[in-house]
Amino acid sequence: MRNKIVLISILLILLTFIGSAIACKPSPSAVPNENAIRAYADPATETTLQGLSENNLVKYTQYANSEFKTAVTQEILKKTADQVNSQLGNYVSREFLWTGEQDGYIIVHYKAKYVKGEVGVRMVFDKDQLVAGQWFE
Repeated sequence: MRNKIVLISILLILLTFIGSAIACKPSPSAVPNENAIRAYADPATETTLQGLSENNLVKYTQYANSEFKTAVTQEILKKTADQVNSQLGNYVSREFLWTGEQDGYIIVHYKAKYVKGEVGVRMVFDKDQLVAGQWFE
């Protein structure tokens, strides 16, 4: 459990400035049209999590907005991927939980399954339906 807390803390520090205004947990009923949101969020999340697990910057940022792409360098991705892979193992799958909206951003919560365990993942999307942030919960 302590290792997961350390991992989460490090990931939060790396990505804090991306979407920092949306750090509060929104209400699950805040966003209508869940199916429309999932149409773009599910494939973006799948590719992003695969890219992280594979330490593949192009894949990890494929659905990201320009601010996210600028913030995540190969060095940052490698450090984060190494920590996630050492603590959780390779990425296996994800399960949709719920959506919310805050300050103009769409927040989609998932449970991500890894070889060694599961972790909550919060994906943040901007008005253009691009990844603006990612947090492990």
